[in-house]
Amino acid sequence: MKRIVLFVEGDGEATAIPQLVKRLLAEQQAWDAVILDERTFRVGAINKIVKDDYREWKRKLSASLKRRNVGGALLILDGDIKRVGNAPFCAAAVARSLAEVARSVGGGSTFSVATVFARQEYESWLIAGMESFAGKTFPDGRKVQTHALLPEGDLEATPRDAKGWLNKAIDGGYKPTRDQATLTQWLDLQIVRKRSMRSFRRLEAAVLELVTAIRTENHVATPSGK
Repeated sequence: MKRIVLFVEGDGEATAIPQLVKRLLAEQQAWDAVILDERTFRVGAINKIVKDDYREWKRKLSASLKRRNVGGALLILDGDIKRVGNAPFCAAAVARSLAEVARSVGGGSTFSVATVFARQEYESWLIAGMESFAGKTFPDGRKVQTHALLPEGDLEATPRDAKGWLNKAIDGGYKPTRDQATLTQWLDLQIVRKRSMRSFRRLEAAVLELVTAIRTENHVATPSGK
């Protein structure tokens, strides 16, 4: 059994994203080949990771490889930024760069690595599944106003402040560290899939790529520039 290690942006994602990835792994019937490491790395926003020639990214990856039987690394970050370094942000280009840099510490040769950007934020995926939360109540009694109209247009482009949108839609407000994991537990993945969100499809593909690479022992660093 090989281990998949997660890298996320903040504390809220550190509890929510493992739940989401576990559900995707279960759907893919991957437990014969992989386990999900319970100790998620918090890496901060993308500009911190790429600073000083990607020093922090290489350092975190190297640290993860000290754990037993690591077969894959999955980085999931928010894409609600305008610039990375001196260039306008492009999720595909930055993800390819992160995959290429990972090769310097064995990504694609001794273990597999995949990068995913949620666009605009992780909360955009939660908003896409708003119907999932109907009738649900947080442990402290708060409810989600699921009758609130979803933003018009592409949910990956709007709302730009997905956290702020949820803050207004939830009685008593929204805090990622308090609410993100619970909303992820309630999330109906089929509803999200019907929204045809490219970034969510990328997440599912990335998880499958890692599982396939581990099963076949043909390591990948994805997305590839080739």
